[in-house]
Amino acid sequence: MTALKRFFLAGLSSAALLAGAACVSSSDIDALHRQMNDIQKQIQALERKSSSKEEVEKLNQNVATQTQQLLKSNADTAVKLGELTTKMEQLEAKLEDTNRRLSQLSQQIAETQGDLLRLRSNGTGAAPAPTTGAPASPAGPAAAPGRTAPSPAELYDTAYGDYTKGRYALATQGFEDYLAAYPSTDLSDNAQYWIGESHYAQKKYPEAIADFEKLLKQWPASDKAPAALLKKGYAMLELGQKAEAVVQLQYVIHEFPSSEEARLARAKLKSIGVEAK
Repeated sequence: MTALKRFFLAGLSSAALLAGAACVSSSDIDALHRQMNDIQKQIQALERKSSSKEEVEKLNQNVATQTQQLLKSNADTAVKLGELTTKMEQLEAKLEDTNRRLSQLSQQIAETQGDLLRLRSNGTGAAPAPTTGAPASPAGPAAAPGRTAPSPAELYDTAYGDYTKGRYALATQGFEDYLAAYPSTDLSDNAQYWIGESHYAQKKYPEAIADFEKLLKQWPASDKAPAALLKKGYAMLELGQKAEAVVQLQYVIHEFPSSEEARLARAKLKSIGVEAK
């Protein structure tokens, strides 16, 4: 029994005692009953209001609990997505390194086969090379007297090492030497791409654009084509050529929709206030 109900019952008891202890008129008693009825109605209204407040409080607590759970779930999902993205990037890097090593191995095999053929030719009485003019030699950078010319793998790795260490001018020269000596290997398109990246890193944007265009023209099916298109768009933005850059970035999304370059192109378009199509 609530305190208000106890107060109401006490009031009724008091009214009964007053009626028995003194002479009061029936109108006074009726008025007292009406007051008691009003008080009872007020008590009932207060009880209903109190119950409603409790329900609202419980509802608020439930909503708060569910909101916290949802926020925690979103945070956990974001962390897992970040970890997955990092692992994918690591796998892509390992795959590219594996492809590079395989290409180098195929080049070394080709060189070994060439050396064996030359040895066999010399051993079967083949005519010696002419002594007049420049001696005949396989395509490759000229070797100094007493030194062996660097292999394609050595030449490429040296240039790539210069690039990773920020020696972009040396890297550019090294990759150009590689292309001059070995213009049609599995890594020739990669060498052309890293020339463009070296110029881009030096903020030589017109040269970088020309480098990427050369890659796309000579090796249209290269696995570096998406990256070349993307960086070409970046370089155009750096030069203030926004309209041309937007077309370039939209083309990346259209041609390679599921690639990492497409994701980066969408992010770049969003950063400049353009909706990706």
